[in-house]
Order: sequence, then C-alpha cells, then structure tokens
Amino acid sequence: MARSKELVVGVGRLSRSQVFARRGLFKGQKKSEKPAAAEAAPTKEVQVGGANNGSTRLVPTQKAARFYPAEDVRRPKKNRKNPKPAKLRTSITPGTILILLAGRFASKRVVFLKQLESGLLLVTGPHKVNGVPLRRVNQAYVIATSTKVELGDFKVRSHQNILV
Repeated sequence: MARSKELVVGVGRLSRSQVFARRGLFKGQKKSEKPAAAEAAPTKEVQVGGANNGSTRLVPTQKAARFYPAEDVRRPKKNRKNPKPAKLRTSITPGTILILLAGRFASKRVVFLKQLESGLLLVTGPHKVNGVPLRRVNQAYVIATSTKVELGDFKVRSHQNILV
C-alpha cells in the first residue's frame, strides 16, 4: 500500500520529505570518508634562463591579491542616517481639532494632544464623545481646522509618551 495516499490525481497526502522520513531511507545511508586532499606547495621552483640569473627561482603557486588594505583592521560601516525631528505643520497646535482622512476613523473629528518623538501625532476623540480612542496618526492623513479646544493643564502620561 502506498505511504502517501493520493487526495486527487497527482496530489499526494504527504510531501516528498514526509514520505522520505516515513520510509526511513535516511537510516540506511552510509557516510563515506573522502580521501584527504594533498596540500599544494605554497611555492614552486622555476627554471630561469640567462648566465647571471642564478638558473632557478622560487615562485608562489597562488598569486597575491592585487589590491589589499594598508591595515588589516575592519572598520565599522559608516552610518549616515541621522534622526531628524519631524517638522510639525504650523496649523497644528495642541488643542487643534483635526479631521482624520484615512483609516478606521476616517472623517471623524479629533483633538490633537502632542507630537511623539517618531513624528506621529497623538490624537483622541475623546472616546466618550465620538468613540475615537487615543491614537497615533501621521500628519499626512489629517486636515487641521481653525477650531481649537483649551486643554488647560493637560499632560500626557509618561507611558503614553513612549508610543513611538
């Protein structure tokens, strides 16, 4: 009986590797020892013509690298990526009412709280008012309105500040 029952013509229940494992063919395979390769000599003697040339020279069998570093010390890769603070649109200030343009809460009005270190905007509905929770939004997906809300002495808690 076949080990891999055919589900449809040409499609077996087991993959090739599963059938191989089930048959146990790997158990009978013998490992053969390869003969050790004879090491090539680093140099060879070459006959040189000419009366004053000494008749033979030792020449390396492998050519040396054409270009090589002056110092064999690995230097770390240069990082040219400097984190730049994301520029906030002038029309967006804490307390500004924004209109979300995309995502689950598209076309909802939200209150801008602050800009996070990553450049994203921290906004809220507030949730009790229109069901929009505390969210991070890219400023490309909002429209700022001229309406402002007085936030007073509102402070974002430290654990909400790291929503980077």
